[in-house]
Amino acid sequence: MRAALRSIAAGALLLLQLALASPAARADIPGTWSIEPSAGADAANLTLRFAIAATGSRHTTSFAIDPAALGIREALAGRRETGVRFVLSREAGSFACTGFAGNGRGAGSVVFTASDAFLHAMRERGFAGLDEEDALIGAAVDLAVRFVDDLIGAGYHRPSYRMLVVLRSMGIDGPYVRAVRAAFGRSAPLDAEQLIPLRSLDVSPRYLMDLRDAGLPPATPEAAIRARSLRVDAPYVRGLGRAGYAHLDFEDVLRLRAIGIDGAYIERVEAHGFPHPSLEQLIELKTMRIISLLAAPGR
Repeated sequence: MRAALRSIAAGALLLLQLALASPAARADIPGTWSIEPSAGADAANLTLRFAIAATGSRHTTSFAIDPAALGIREALAGRRETGVRFVLSREAGSFACTGFAGNGRGAGSVVFTASDAFLHAMRERGFAGLDEEDALIGAAVDLAVRFVDDLIGAGYHRPSYRMLVVLRSMGIDGPYVRAVRAAFGRSAPLDAEQLIPLRSLDVSPRYLMDLRDAGLPPATPEAAIRARSLRVDAPYVRGLGRAGYAHLDFEDVLRLRAIGIDGAYIERVEAHGFPHPSLEQLIELKTMRIISLLAAPGR
């Protein structure tokens, strides 16, 4: 009897050890999909929608995709709806879709299955506690382990998982971070508060290089953000130079741009008998609309 109990206890212990050592079974996430024509000749707009009952959260993602890559081009082009099945595979998981397509449109149900390999790789990199919903969010933006490694290797340290998703969706990757850091001569890593507005305003390495070549290099990411938001670019700076205002201070250039003074305006000022006015005179002429009044009919 005791031997039997010991055998049962040993078997139970073994099962417990196996359960602790093995990852829990992943729960698939159901949702819906729809597809409709896109602006591109060979593209369609695919939308995936999910409602997570356990958390009450909702996720919707849309992106252009080639119907031929999904194997549904002919079905979409048909005049009658036909049944379709396709799988969209991402590193974080796969979207298995079933439904109907025809007349350029389609819709149906989708099931997302998280990738255990992806979640394991992310845990190895310090992103603990990720679940199927996190994998879904990552798959929606095509988040990949290589992207994460390259971003961290470029000097972006200890990002949160959700921040990784944001950076991936905006196209902020390792090469972009490296190029921007090099443009500012920065050895310290840039943070999200700098990278996100830089990218959203399209402050590219080329933009920074062009400003530097024009004689107006932004010293900091914040300065570049201000310049880009005011639409200060290399042609604008060179236009000021041709009008006789080269090598201005960074702040002076931003002041002129903020109130709409460019090379063409300076030429109008000089044509009305104001040869090479000072910056303060230019600003006063612009804010008081004196040149516009002088150019009005009958003046």
